[in-house]
Amino acid sequence: MIVTIPNSLSPASILAFAAELDELPPADLYEFDFGRGRWFPPFSMLLLAIILKRFRDARPDCRCRARNHENHTYAAHLGFFRSFGLQHGNAPGAAPGSDNYVPITALAVEEIRREAADRWIEVGDVIEGKARELAGVLTRTDQGALFDTLSYSIREIIRNTVEHSEAPELLICAQYWPSRNEVEVGIADAGIGIMNSLRRNPSFAELDERQAVQTALMPGVSGNPLAGTGSDVWQNSGYGLYMTNRICRSGGKFMICSGHAGIQLTATNKTDLEGNLPGTAIRLLINTNRLTDLREQLQRFHEEGRRAAQTIRGANRNFASTASQMLSVDFQSDQIDDDF
Repeated sequence: MIVTIPNSLSPASILAFAAELDELPPADLYEFDFGRGRWFPPFSMLLLAIILKRFRDARPDCRCRARNHENHTYAAHLGFFRSFGLQHGNAPGAAPGSDNYVPITALAVEEIRREAADRWIEVGDVIEGKARELAGVLTRTDQGALFDTLSYSIREIIRNTVEHSEAPELLICAQYWPSRNEVEVGIADAGIGIMNSLRRNPSFAELDERQAVQTALMPGVSGNPLAGTGSDVWQNSGYGLYMTNRICRSGGKFMICSGHAGIQLTATNKTDLEGNLPGTAIRLLINTNRLTDLREQLQRFHEEGRRAAQTIRGANRNFASTASQMLSVDFQSDQIDDDF
């Protein structure tokens, strides 16, 4: 059976493709045709990789092959094909990460925790360091509004994945186009998803998938009913996704997908998306011309969020954790085969 990858690799097209894959009848062989040529944006690569890997894993007795994948040298260089099991191109994380891009990179949750234990520091400190490293690769600096924005946003999303997703790893891919004044970051996992995470909190136990995705972007919302009540600087407060989506919307787009629901937000519009995605995927698209001082943005967004949280049942109504407001912290220091 031949399965054609969509011509358009917009997130909406890929989510629709995921639903189509689930409806395919059984077959001994599925041959995926990647076509002559197309552009693979960072977030779209992550979405498609997770969907194809899920398809292969769900049909262990069937054979999956690829054709026309050799046409896509950029995707192969960034580790796209090997990220779902096709032995073609670089492995995830193998590309050097130059020219303002971060190739598809897998961050193992257990390795993050082990590094924290070995160095006698908090898990949040390790995540902070990795976020700053990734932001530095994209911006070629370690300071300025864009570096601060990216390191903060990447850190908060990785923290959410490590603390709530139960996924063994997360994938990240990013590209900065200085000539377009635009940066795109994609972060995805194949964990339990937003609905199952929030349902740990009795206040959100009745949410369906679409309600859960919408609720997760509200201030003070967490699957941990004790969020924000402790003194740990890195304790989750439920403000990370809220602050990050506000930052992106002030000069770009924010998208989040989990299960069968997704939302894309801009400064003026909200678009509901349908799909079928294991875990959670988040896209940050930032217009660098619209960036202002991040500290001023965070203070304003946080004050607005704190007031809004007073009206949300089950939300943490205290200030966000100290770490959620910080820009940085000081801490101690193959063979080629068409099958997949």
